[in-house]
Amino acid sequence: MATFSEYEELCARLRTAHTSASAEQLSKFLRLVRELRIRDSEATAKYGGQLLSSYRSTLSEEELAVAAMDIGSTDQAAALVRAIAKRFPDSNRMRRLKGMWWEAQGQHSQAEQIYKDILDNQPSNELALKRLVALEKSRGRLPEAVEALKAYLDVFSNDREGWEELGELYLEMLLYRQALFCYEELLMHAPGNLAYLIRYADLLYTLGGNGHLKLARSYYSKAVELSAGTNMRALWGVMMCSANVTDKVSLQDSRTRAQIELPELAARAVLKEYKTHAPNKVAVATAVLEAALPKTSGGS
Repeated sequence: MATFSEYEELCARLRTAHTSASAEQLSKFLRLVRELRIRDSEATAKYGGQLLSSYRSTLSEEELAVAAMDIGSTDQAAALVRAIAKRFPDSNRMRRLKGMWWEAQGQHSQAEQIYKDILDNQPSNELALKRLVALEKSRGRLPEAVEALKAYLDVFSNDREGWEELGELYLEMLLYRQALFCYEELLMHAPGNLAYLIRYADLLYTLGGNGHLKLARSYYSKAVELSAGTNMRALWGVMMCSANVTDKVSLQDSRTRAQIELPELAARAVLKEYKTHAPNKVAVATAVLEAALPKTSGGS
């Protein structure tokens, strides 16, 4: 399943590449643009054109057909689809390709029927399940896309990209608790993944309340540890959680003393990063940090 972070990483690699991009990278770019519904005609034409001109001899007819659909070369795509259909008229891959052709023409109902016909005969067909998700997203029907993706994950529950995509869909719909569940699943698959830890903490912070804020602070703290104290989002997260937890803190209580020590350590780490990378902003950062640090109670 496609994710925006995956797309952004690939775009960065393509922009900074000193040599020509590989066929795999160009094909992946077109797939991500298609599945994420990204409108970047200039980049799509550029990279799609490179794929068709430089790697034509290395691509299968199916790959060529999909690339042609992606860049709007409808005549070329139609000719390839017809040629493939003559040789493999009854294969599921051929049916899926026809469905994608209907999608490219904006004929969503015809495409949907083809994918559902495939699933009637083979309910666990991975490609057809994925295409239904992409189809509903292209229609802008997010609740239906969620249901299609849940059906896919019922079969392929270990697909991390699928859980990421479901989480992003829930976030787009402002369903934070449901998105939280997706990132719980992702953390079970990859408990040391820095991006998952921070996103999970962000969601807890968004939900608010002392319980969520305390838990968010612990996940931000883990992210700080894994990044050796250099991840600014995690450092700020520690401080903002501590600033908004309403429990009184006693300096004499070792169990709560960490609520003072942890944000102070995070603040020092933030200032260190600013002094190294943005010394002209140290004064502003210092003022913000002083306002964000939690106040303490001197009681016993």
